[in-house]
Amino acid sequence: MNPTRRELLAGVGVGATGFAGCAAPSNSSPQQSNSGYSEIYNAVVDAVVAIEVSNGEQGTGQGSGFVIDGGAIVTNHHVIQGGSEITVQFSNREWTEATVLGSDPHSDLAVLAVDDSITVPDPLEFVDEPAPVGEEVLAIGSPFDLSNSLSQGIVSGRNRSIPGPGSYLVPDTVQTDVALNPGSSGGPIVDLDGLVVGVVVANQGQTVGFAISAELAKRVVPELRDNGRYEHSHLGITMVAVDPEIATANSLSEPGGVLIVEVLPGGPSDGVLQPSVETTDSPQESETDQDNEDTPDDESLPTGGDVIIELNGTPIPDTDALSRTLALETSPGETVPVTVIRDDEEVTVDVTLGSRPTE
Repeated sequence: MNPTRRELLAGVGVGATGFAGCAAPSNSSPQQSNSGYSEIYNAVVDAVVAIEVSNGEQGTGQGSGFVIDGGAIVTNHHVIQGGSEITVQFSNREWTEATVLGSDPHSDLAVLAVDDSITVPDPLEFVDEPAPVGEEVLAIGSPFDLSNSLSQGIVSGRNRSIPGPGSYLVPDTVQTDVALNPGSSGGPIVDLDGLVVGVVVANQGQTVGFAISAELAKRVVPELRDNGRYEHSHLGITMVAVDPEIATANSLSEPGGVLIVEVLPGGPSDGVLQPSVETTDSPQESETDQDNEDTPDDESLPTGGDVIIELNGTPIPDTDALSRTLALETSPGETVPVTVIRDDEEVTVDVTLGSRPTE
């Protein structure tokens, strides 16, 4: 039986870690130490593809993707959004047409299929556990249409919420300092075992980029591949993190939690959770909400609403935590306990989650 990619790379991570300064001194040259990256690259690159998308009069866009179990290809929703024709190029330079099996703007993920006559490479696998901050990672993709490019860095942050293609935030993204550029989107970020840590989604500068976490992708991708869509849990609220200023305005003993600003009429939380009823003048702006990044036109603070401090048994210190918990630990139709501070007392109520509206 042929060894798996994980077995082939079992010893490579140690060598690469040594190159990062964690191994005992040796007489190996820098070129020899560098070979760990080469072995990981060679084990992974065949499963990484370049993607070209024809958008009619808008011209041609491009991005990256990678093969998963069953021969499907993962990329970003924004890479293929609006495309009338999608073509995929494998590392052997072979091109083929692709069709969309499913696409989801809320997680910015999409899954493609290629013709059955194409022999696809062995798939990549997602990590079993989240990569910790500081772990070394590699990105392979097609930045600036330069296919099969490799860049290296570390996981520099976790549990970030970033704007998605629509009006919703993408939760639980992985922050990295790996060099990411136009065309990298949709490609994999892998650890030193060749396992996918995240799906590249955005770059915010030379040292700040983001990837959709493996944890979120493992929930969304199978549904997109098998059913064409994914349903996201929805509370039907807008919210703001409780910082010191909002805590003072609401007479809270300390910052922390999420203040409900509005409750969507007829939504899952209507009649169960209480929104803010008045505002206090302040230069503070609303930080974010479950559904989108929202900055009020006036300089005011919401007061009087419920403050969520726990959802489904998970502590909620801020808006990122609430978005992550909804995305990774709940499903539409599930009834979950929500603990709030209401009138200076802790109260637990049950909310039956809905599905996010289709954009």
